[in-house]
This record gives sequence, C-alpha cells and structure tokens, in this order.
Amino acid sequence: MAAGHSDRRPGLRRWLFIAVVGAVPLIGFFAVAALIALVVGIASGAGLNPMPVLVAVMPGWLVLYQSPLKISGAPLSVLPMLPTIGVVLLVAAASAFVARRCRLRRPDQAWPVIATMALVHAFVGSLFALLLTDPFSAVPVEAFLSCGLTAAIAATAGVANRCGLFYLLWERTDAYVWTGLRIGLLTIATVVAVGAGVLLVAIVLSAPEMVTSMSRMGGAGDAIGATVFSLLYLPNAVLAGWSFAAGSGFSLGSQVVQPLQHTPGPLPDLPLLAVVPDDGPSVWWSAVLLLPMLVGMLMGLLARRVPGPLVRRLVVVLVAAGVAALAVLVLAAVAGGWLGNGPVGAVSFHPVGLALATSCWLAIPALAMTWLGGVEEADDPALSAFATDEFDEDIDPGPAEDDQAEDFDYTDLDELIAEIPAARAESDAEPAPGTDVTAEEFDAELDEEEPAPRDRR
Repeated sequence: MAAGHSDRRPGLRRWLFIAVVGAVPLIGFFAVAALIALVVGIASGAGLNPMPVLVAVMPGWLVLYQSPLKISGAPLSVLPMLPTIGVVLLVAAASAFVARRCRLRRPDQAWPVIATMALVHAFVGSLFALLLTDPFSAVPVEAFLSCGLTAAIAATAGVANRCGLFYLLWERTDAYVWTGLRIGLLTIATVVAVGAGVLLVAIVLSAPEMVTSMSRMGGAGDAIGATVFSLLYLPNAVLAGWSFAAGSGFSLGSQVVQPLQHTPGPLPDLPLLAVVPDDGPSVWWSAVLLLPMLVGMLMGLLARRVPGPLVRRLVVVLVAAGVAALAVLVLAAVAGGWLGNGPVGAVSFHPVGLALATSCWLAIPALAMTWLGGVEEADDPALSAFATDEFDEDIDPGPAEDDQAEDFDYTDLDELIAEIPAARAESDAEPAPGTDVTAEEFDAELDEEEPAPRDRR
C-alpha cells in the first residue's frame, strides 16, 4: 500500500500545480471585481449594477499587468503601479508555494514553473483583450506580451531562492560583481525611500490644496473614489519624487516640473495631482539635489568596506550604480505613456535622462569616496558580512540531502498510517527465545559502555 501512495505523489503534485496556476488569475479577477464594486457602490448617485462591473473587470485585470488600453478611442497607458506590485507578489508567492510543495530544488526544475505561469497569464490576457467590448479595447499582442512578461518576472523571483537560481548566478559571477549587485539592490531601496520622502514633503506642503480638491468632488462617495484612485498611483508618484530629486523631472502634458525649471499647464482635478505646484521654481527646490548625492555617498561607504585592491572596489561602485540606473530606467519607461486625449495627454518621466542622472549622482560621489577614502574596516558585523563575496546561507545552492522539515509532504502520512498495523503487531508479538534482557543485565551493559565522543565541529 505504501508503494501505491508513493505512485500517487506525482499525480497529486501535478494537480496541485494546475490548481495554483489556475487560481492566481482568478484571485486577480475577483480582487478587481471587488475593488470596482466598492468604488461604484460608494460613488454619489450611482447604483450598483452588476453588468457594468463585470464589463469593467476584464480591462481592470489587464491593468494589473500594465497592458495598454483604449477607452472610447482615447489611449490609456499610464496605469497604476500599486496593483501591479500586488499581482507580482501574488504570482511570486504562488510560484514559491508550488516549488516548495513539489520539492523543486535544481535550476532546471524552475523553468517549467516560470514558463507555465507566463503562458497562462499571457493567454488569459490576450483572451480578455479579444473579448473586450465598447468603450474598452486593447491589442491582443500587447496584452499577451505584458501579461506574460510580468508573470515571468514574478515567477522567477518566486522560485529563484528555492531552485538555486541565485546560487547559479553567484557561481558564474565574479565575487566583486556579485558584491556590486547586492549593494545595487540596497541602493534601489534607498532610491525608493528618497522618492517617498520627497512625495511625503510635497503632500504635507500641499495638504490644503488636496483638501480643497476633495471638497470639489461633490459628495463623500466621489471623494472616497478619488482618494482610492490616488492611492493606486502612489508608486508612480514615488518615482516622480525621485525624478524630481535627480533633476531630470517629469512632464504632465505641457507642464514640466524640475528643480531648476517649471512650466505650468492644465491638470485634472484630482487630490494626488494637487501636489504638483502651480508656480515655481522656488529657491529651496534646488536643495533636493543633495539627496541623490547623499545616496551616492552611502553607496561609496559600503564600497569602502569591501576588502581587496582599489580597482575592484571601483568595479563594485560601477556595478551598483549601473543596477540602480537600470532599475530606474525600466520603471520610468513602464510608468510613462498616455493619459487620454485630455489636458494631460502624454506623461513622461524622461527614462533615459533619469537613468543618466541617477548613474551620475550615485557613481561620482561613490567613486570619490572610494578613491580618496581607502579601505575602511567595518565596525558593524552585518555590514562586514554584507560587503564580502561569501554566499548567504538563506540561498540554497542545491538539493539538500536531509531537509525533512522543509520538504515535509502531507502525503507521507498515508505511508505512516499504512505501517501502523504492522508496527503494532510487531510490538505486541512475543520476543524470541533467548532475547529477553533483565533490568540488571541492561544496567550492567550501560555501565560497561564508554560514552561516545561528541563531535565538536
């Protein structure tokens, strides 16, 4: 019977894989439906009609994957990034769950999960694009590519640690390049924090204008709907905060906002857009240019803690700056686009200019600190371990021989239950003649044995 249960494991895992892959698009579908129903339900003077909600769910699902849309012929490609972050986390968590339950441990076992996740989302996205009706429309090829690429990136992030993709990259990368990649990831987090800080200051300074904008909505329901709409675009606003701090700025139609230049223009009456100044530039705007320089100095401080010759520390700085600039370039390209045919029109974060400004602001101070400061011994053990080429223990290099706690499969209970009657019968059976051991003999044998030496490794 144990063999029968063992033969059923591949089938159970296959059905588990199919169920998880199919559940992810459904979860996104129902989440979009719930959000649209909430916004429509709280809107002033609007009744909750199921049909318009269902019609809007399919384009809303495409918005999750940054697939461009057209509404009544007007292009809409400036899409909120907060739902995209949520669906990326969902796909990554589902892929990690599948890899763990199916006991995938090697890099070659990760590609089926990544390919399946990508193809399922790509085909669902292209199907939704074909089924859209007026006033919504989308290009099926664009939906296929955007949905598939987003799901592939998320699935790769989900299985990378479990299946040893990180270890494979570490094994084939120079030690100082790997250290530069790690410092680059920390720099990206710092860039996001700086952009969020600039946005927070802008919100505090523009709080009266935001309240006035919400009061013009006409009712509490419309104000709440506009607030939810603004919250969905918060990551886009964080990117705008960093582009403003880096000096390249951003443009909303004819309006251009930069620390040293400002061209006013018409904007929709939304709470989030109230943070965009009507006039400027002010004198204190140029002070934000110090923030990217501080980020570069922090990167240089981490690079100084890397042991080895100066040339390799400079390589670490260049790799870290390149990683941060590449991330900013991709995000700026994705966040820009068209916002209808109204007063805003084209929205641009100037991806190339922002990437060049980011690389210069980060690399120049970091190179100066690394070149002039020399090697600095890390007082913090965590920073010392961070700036070395040692591989972390949390990244699994390959299949573990004894990983019962992590690889425990509940189907193993069937084998244990099947073995209970035999074990019980064996324990109840009478001992064979000559095998009885009295308590005195047992104690005597223990006294005669010498304690085994402990392994102190």
